[in-house]
Amino acid sequence: VIMAEVKETELEVAFKLFDQDKDGLVTTEELKMLIEKVGGCMSEGEARGMMRQANKDSNGGIDYSEFRKLWAIVRGEEEDELEIRQDFRRVDLDGNGFITKEEMLAVISDCDYFVSDKLVEAQKCIAELDVDQDGEVSYPEFILVWKYRKQ
Repeated sequence: VIMAEVKETELEVAFKLFDQDKDGLVTTEELKMLIEKVGGCMSEGEARGMMRQANKDSNGGIDYSEFRKLWAIVRGEEEDELEIRQDFRRVDLDGNGFITKEEMLAVISDCDYFVSDKLVEAQKCIAELDVDQDGEVSYPEFILVWKYRKQ
């Protein structure tokens, strides 16, 4: 998936995750808070560097028109991202761009790795990945947790 091919819906979902106060601008603080929310850590310098690359008008925030650039920076190298996207698609069984508890359960049920209660495991996986707690996992949530959560 080339940068230009990032679907508008994915961009909208990602923007909503980042714009936590819903004011139409993503700030350095919101970027850092989201990375912390997924279990990662980003320094003030790293966050400011990413913001500077994407902020065309230097107004201190990233609006929706500038967000595509920030999202590309956050997602990182294309080869790595392709692998992550393929992993997401393996679990997004109906291809609608979201992973549900049922889809996670279906994938876990086919896997010998999980030996305990598979429904509990599926719920745990969704809970860990569902950053905005809407009951399903979008690709933006998936890649943020994948890339930024400290192991």
